[in-house]
Parts: sequence; C-alpha cells; structure tokens
Amino acid sequence: MTQHEPNEDTSVEPEKLPLGELRPDDRGQDEVREALEESTGLGLARPLTRDEREAAERDPGVVETVYAPASERVAKPPLPADEKLINKHNQ
Repeated sequence: MTQHEPNEDTSVEPEKLPLGELRPDDRGQDEVREALEESTGLGLARPLTRDEREAAERDPGVVETVYAPASERVAKPPLPADEKLINKHNQ
C-alpha cells in the first residue's frame, strides 16, 4: 500500500478538460484518434463508417418529384388544431 502525503487533499477533483481535449500525458499516444478529433474540431467531415459507405453505395440518389395534374388535385381538410385557428381568424 502507498502512504498518502499529509498535505494531499483527496477531496479535490482533477480539473475537467473540455470535451475532446486530451490530458498532456495522453497526447501522442493515438495519432489516428487525435487527427480525427482535430479535424472534427475544425468542422471537417468525419470519415464514414463501413455501414455508411455500404449504404451510400446502394443509395439511388435524389428522386425527381412528381406532381399530380391540376385536374386530379384535391384539397385536404385542415387538421383539428388548424381548424381552431382558421375559425378564430374568420370571426
């Protein structure tokens, strides 16, 4: 067992670092992680995960919007909450 220094205050928490900040003794240990965190902090996009890359490969992209001809369009009835607003303004 180690003995505590008599002047050592064990009730004080170590200073909390900002999110993503490494302690000085942890720096230089994981270069890939540090590069990723640095790029994220600069607002750069993070690399995609394997699942995201596979999903992107299968993604057909943006589909063209198709509208019904004017003769086929039908107005939808308002929602109950909207009806209260409409009736309030008509009074």
